[in-house]
Amino acid sequence: MYRRKLDDKVLSFGHAGILYENSFIMYDRETESLWVHVTGEAAHGPLKGKKLDFMPSTVTSWANWKKNYPLTQVLPGYRRGGFMGTYVGPFQSDILGLAVLVKLKAKLYPYGVLERQNLVNDEFNDAKVVVYYSPDDATGTAWRRELDGRVLTFEQSERKDAQGNVLLRDRETGSLWSWLRGEAVDGELKGRKLRQLLYNPILNDRFVAFYPGAPIFDTAN
Repeated sequence: MYRRKLDDKVLSFGHAGILYENSFIMYDRETESLWVHVTGEAAHGPLKGKKLDFMPSTVTSWANWKKNYPLTQVLPGYRRGGFMGTYVGPFQSDILGLAVLVKLKAKLYPYGVLERQNLVNDEFNDAKVVVYYSPDDATGTAWRRELDGRVLTFEQSERKDAQGNVLLRDRETGSLWSWLRGEAVDGELKGRKLRQLLYNPILNDRFVAFYPGAPIFDTAN
């Protein structure tokens, strides 16, 4: 997801109908520049080299989202399909991962690896991060685990919230956290929120193509 305001101009986008590295290309109707949807960068046209600002977002099942955000509005005309609609299935963990961006640097957390270790306390590009993966609905999230200058270390608890989601616990205060909302729901830090990182599900081979040489998480590392 990107902001479509660039240099005080609001752009409107369409599908160009062409592929780059097997990934679709967008165009903006104002300048007809071509944009790579994976990186948000203009690859051709008057705006070549410009980048759209990423916006935090989460790709999950509608059922899970609705449980946690019951007042959510739905975009009119929405149809299930596209990236997640196409690839949801038992083979998904073999080909997909979570791309996490910190200060324009990317790191991949393959779903196949996260199925073996679905909670990761990590450090990447000078940021302390926590990544959680829910195999039940193939949902990954990533948050900064620094709060008020203190680094939190997370573990999975035996508690669940009212929606039936597993809660995380930080070892420093014992507070319980929603992995989907990044919010403490019980304990000393109740009501506090972690800063959401920029992340999105991506095909593993697309990540390698668009972020050559970028780190890839593995439990063996």
